[in-house]
Amino acid sequence: MTILGVDVGTTGFKMGVFHSEESGLALAARFSREYPINTYNDGLFSDIEPEKWRDTFIEGCGELRDHMSDVDVIALSGTTPGMTAMDAEGEPVYPAILMLDQRSRKQARHIIDTIGLDELLRITGNMPVAGGCSLASILWIRDNHPDLFKRTSVFGHSNTYMARFLTGRFAIDPSSASLTALYNTVSNDLTWNEDIAREFDITIDRLPELIPSHGSPGRVLPTVAANLGLTKEPLVVIGGNDAVVAAFSVGISEPGDVINVNGTCEISLVCLPRCISSTQYNVRAHVLPDRWLTLYVMNACGKAYEWFRNLFCPGMDGDTFYGDFLPRAIDMWLDRESAVTYVPFLMGSRYSQEPLKAEFRGLSHGTSREEMLAALVRGLCNYQREHLDLISRDVPISDTIRVTGGAVNDSIIAAKRRWMRDGEYVYEEQSSMKGAAMLGMMQLGGAAPW
Repeated sequence: MTILGVDVGTTGFKMGVFHSEESGLALAARFSREYPINTYNDGLFSDIEPEKWRDTFIEGCGELRDHMSDVDVIALSGTTPGMTAMDAEGEPVYPAILMLDQRSRKQARHIIDTIGLDELLRITGNMPVAGGCSLASILWIRDNHPDLFKRTSVFGHSNTYMARFLTGRFAIDPSSASLTALYNTVSNDLTWNEDIAREFDITIDRLPELIPSHGSPGRVLPTVAANLGLTKEPLVVIGGNDAVVAAFSVGISEPGDVINVNGTCEISLVCLPRCISSTQYNVRAHVLPDRWLTLYVMNACGKAYEWFRNLFCPGMDGDTFYGDFLPRAIDMWLDRESAVTYVPFLMGSRYSQEPLKAEFRGLSHGTSREEMLAALVRGLCNYQREHLDLISRDVPISDTIRVTGGAVNDSIIAAKRRWMRDGEYVYEEQSSMKGAAMLGMMQLGGAAPW
């Protein structure tokens, strides 16, 4: 059994060919590409052309051409919200609005004022905020581009777009739908909330079909399969939100289990036995039954490191910065007191109606770049610590924390152990892509291996 795991990331795309073996999944080949997102209007707007996802997928199939004839199933993992407005043919009518986006604060407030915050938390499990709420982005398009709103046949996410391209059907899973403000996240019963949708003149037929994360909208269309070298016309598995799929891949299944994902953004997820709603974090349905996950997001993690490198270390290449300068800065200040602090909202906050900004505080003429960088790392760690401390009031937190993502190394892990939460940190590699492949194996009748 051969599975193509696909991870549609915020700033990059990954594909892996996995073979099912008695011991689990074995990675036979991989492909990855980065792509730019559009950040503009003083950083308040962040979006991407969905065609980049499709074109990168096609490129990846070309790079992996020697394996394409063996593929039995394609399983998706995707950045969400990546709210994509599509016409009846699945073509985007506007760039996909990303979770980093802050343009729809007015619309998020309108949703809260119309439905009521307590009611939204009771039904959808989440407080609508700009970027982190698909309904707010939908209403922004309606208010600012009414012609495009009328042209839109379906509002979905990245996996919806990819599923439509591959199979001809629009679909979405509960983990992706959880932050739409239109899904019944608390009951997690594969239904849209018609009352909320009706309140904003949105009909359910303009939303994708809801199917389980291991479910399939169908097989790859014959013409698409032929162009990609997919001789078996494989099934497509809808998959889920990349962070949730990453959690699934490393066995985050019991209440109190924790995974910390480090990429463009930093996300801490804690497994819950029930939907515990809050204005201070998001909740997503897990890909597992009767489980939910907190989703506590810092919009700029890897992006904050890159910002610091470009601004304060111009000319320093990535290998030197991440391999030497960053570890040295952490080592210098890991056990020392520093008056320098970092307020980490470089790309705003998805839990605030206000456009929060980042700050360095406590600088003096003697402050070095190393002290500032250590403060940045400490500020990010302190932010995640607040969430774990909060959740521990309701659910005992595991002493083992899984950590994954490209923006992590041994020094970052040492900093997390010192400033975020003490415990055993276990690094996992490429987990979203592997998690998608595991969902693909479930579709083909296999058990999910931890």
